[in-house]
Amino acid sequence: MLKAKMKEYRPVLISRDREKAFEYYKKLGFECNHYTGFMDRDELKITLHQLEDDTKPIAPNNTIDGWSWDLYVFVDDADALYREFVECGAIIHYPPKDPIEYRMREFAIRDLDGYIIAFASPRI
Repeated sequence: MLKAKMKEYRPVLISRDREKAFEYYKKLGFECNHYTGFMDRDELKITLHQLEDDTKPIAPNNTIDGWSWDLYVFVDDADALYREFVECGAIIHYPPKDPIEYRMREFAIRDLDGYIIAFASPRI
């Protein structure tokens, strides 16, 4: 029996103000579709949903455990992307570092809703 193939992963993030969030991500080079909520840059695909009930909290992973990322994205050159994001005004959560546990060069940004996205490339 043939198994169905999974083709794409598109995480869904919830936003208090989707239009402001789109503007932030556009500065970082994402193409944003205001109808579907899709945000794409290269092979990274994210969906942004508008929070309908303003009384409900948004709970990025780090609000639960104090440190976890919401996305961990593999890139070809973490340092070059970091420089680009700094120039674009990204909110830097931490600058490039080299965790010895898993031999990656990584940095992380925070978005307007508090989500932490790490970007990493293999250390050579």
